[in-house]
Amino acid sequence: MDDVGSPTTRRGILAGTATGIAGSLAGCTERLWSRAENPGPEQVSLTIKAVPADDDIVAAKIASQLRENLEAAGIDATFEPIAKAELYRDILLEDEYDVFVARHSGLDEYDALRGLLHSRYANERGWQNPFQFSNVTVDDLLETQLTATGEDRERALAELFEHLTETVPYTTVAFPSRIGAAREPLSESISGPPYRPLDYLEILSQESEDGPRERPLEVGVFGEGLTDRLNPLVVDSNRVPALLELLYEPLAYRTDDGLIGWLAEDVEWSEGALLEATVTLRADHSWHDGRSLDADDVAFTYRFLRDTSLGEAEGGVPAPRYRGRQRLVESVEAVDSRTVEFSFRTTNRETALRAFRIPVLPAHIWEPRSAVVGDRQTEALVDDNEEPIGSGLFELAAVTDDTEVELELFTDHVFYDDDRPSLLEGFPQYEGIRFAVAPNSGAVVDLLEDEEIDLTGTPLPADETALISDLSGRTVLTERTDEFYMIGYNSHHEQLGNPHFRRLLSRLLDREHAVDELFAGFAEPARTVSSLFGLRDSELAVEESEITAFPGSDGAIDSERVRSLFEDENYRYEDGALLE
Repeated sequence: MDDVGSPTTRRGILAGTATGIAGSLAGCTERLWSRAENPGPEQVSLTIKAVPADDDIVAAKIASQLRENLEAAGIDATFEPIAKAELYRDILLEDEYDVFVARHSGLDEYDALRGLLHSRYANERGWQNPFQFSNVTVDDLLETQLTATGEDRERALAELFEHLTETVPYTTVAFPSRIGAAREPLSESISGPPYRPLDYLEILSQESEDGPRERPLEVGVFGEGLTDRLNPLVVDSNRVPALLELLYEPLAYRTDDGLIGWLAEDVEWSEGALLEATVTLRADHSWHDGRSLDADDVAFTYRFLRDTSLGEAEGGVPAPRYRGRQRLVESVEAVDSRTVEFSFRTTNRETALRAFRIPVLPAHIWEPRSAVVGDRQTEALVDDNEEPIGSGLFELAAVTDDTEVELELFTDHVFYDDDRPSLLEGFPQYEGIRFAVAPNSGAVVDLLEDEEIDLTGTPLPADETALISDLSGRTVLTERTDEFYMIGYNSHHEQLGNPHFRRLLSRLLDREHAVDELFAGFAEPARTVSSLFGLRDSELAVEESEITAFPGSDGAIDSERVRSLFEDENYRYEDGALLE
């Protein structure tokens, strides 16, 4: 075939004088070129991306187990471990992946599925539909649940979950417990390892018999590049958990005990054709640089998240973080220095509250960063924000290379007056927070053993619990969470664009076995329809799904059974390889 395609052979054919011979050769050439241009079907090939074991050993183990099971199913599978920041870039910004395994921070409300799955967001960056998923029925149901209430909303959500089991843009493996550790007696006064900003504020408000500590709370965290970017709007970075949320504050927090007003002193609701809210800000609030925080900053934040170019780029450049929450807001207007009026796209008050958890940004810092600097990029989305100016109870004191971040108390905060949430009754019991950055979980446990830290701030793998339990004066902390490990599929991939193929792949991991072996029991497997898409405690669609029916036992694939499943979907095998 190489000879026929060479220039010499072509010249020989053209120079031939016998038409019969020339015709014969021409026909042979046509057949050979046809084979070259249309080769036979090749083996299905998939690359699975996840962070390396040093960053998240569970994610790496899930990816490795999935690779083995895919190979047993006849698929040419590769596990590619990459650093978290690079993984986020590939998944959330560049659409450069086939399959990924990641730990998701959890869905705070049913409406969070809209940002994850609506086709409107398929071309946006961030956790807005990173699967490039597009389905008209899913879009309609996501829009219906946004404006419906009561039984109508429950019906739309139940139909949504049912349809998702047919299309499977992603699937949940399990809901892990958050594992940490602390020195005694601190461990006796906290319910679990800190992760959210309120967790840290609660710890710093716990009074001890010895009185306030004249030092910062020492927290051990691990991972690469944790101090590289302190920009609250970007998604392609690895960051210290809760660090930026301690610097930037929202209007309110929603907890199991109800709404806690933060920047907002009061919220008045009005229900009509659209749900509206009038928010009154606390008086005398200021930014870390001394400038006053007012209603214009709040209104600016929501406009800026919608379009960080502030109208300069055609079609706008939305911020990749908080997009789903920002989209809940139809309009926002500053009435006076302390009053902001919101109009929402939803009629559900619980859903609307998600928008109040967006961190408010200082307009005088971020408005100058609206310049367009590249394709779908503004300065706000590329700036490292090395000196973050927020309004939180802490301000950035120092960042020491990749080894330490120190937050000091912002004593001009309005909560240093008597008017503060009950959560902060004893605040502050420490003089700030110091995050000690280690390369991996083992190094963090070493810091705990050497009494260099008070507690851990990054979730630990279950493998470390036995060692911690053997340490005198150290306690293992565990807490049930809404976080989940997900397997995501790129629907732009030739095979993964087929929902039947995605359904079969979603069955190729034994969730019960994974919880026992990969999580050492510190997790709950996804069993029900709603939990398969990240909502564990949903009262809707509670029945189990066929997707959880693993074709094997004890984590091992039954190759013959799996092959029959693929063959039932009209896939073909050759010498044990699944063909495209």
